[in-house]
Amino acid sequence: MTAREYLGQVRALDDLINAKQRELYRLRLSATSLSSPTFGEKVQTGGENRSMLIIDKIIAMQEEISAEIDKLVDLKAEIRERISRVYNPQFIALLTDKYINGLTLEQIAEKMDKSYETVRGWHGEALQIFRKENNMS
Repeated sequence: MTAREYLGQVRALDDLINAKQRELYRLRLSATSLSSPTFGEKVQTGGENRSMLIIDKIIAMQEEISAEIDKLVDLKAEIRERISRVYNPQFIALLTDKYINGLTLEQIAEKMDKSYETVRGWHGEALQIFRKENNMS
């Protein structure tokens, strides 16, 4: 795994969590839109209730999301520790903003009050140092 792929795991896991949260939101909408039987309607018995199935899915999805969030927190801590090995405060800030906080190089350049080209060059240097300090290819 390259340094860029390793650092990119945060965004991939964050995207996965966000996708699951959107799915959970849709499940919750389904659960709240279920109607109760009205008088005169025949209630079927013998099968699982649709609302209970949705509630089970909601609970399972919440557990999945919680586990993914735990993984994300641990991964960010591990990556933050590895980024700290770079020892250049500007490069540490750049790598942290890019790979932990999800900012683009354009946003980082604006935040640091530097040109995009400068930040892009720093990014390349920072990745080289990161690779070297963490024994990566």
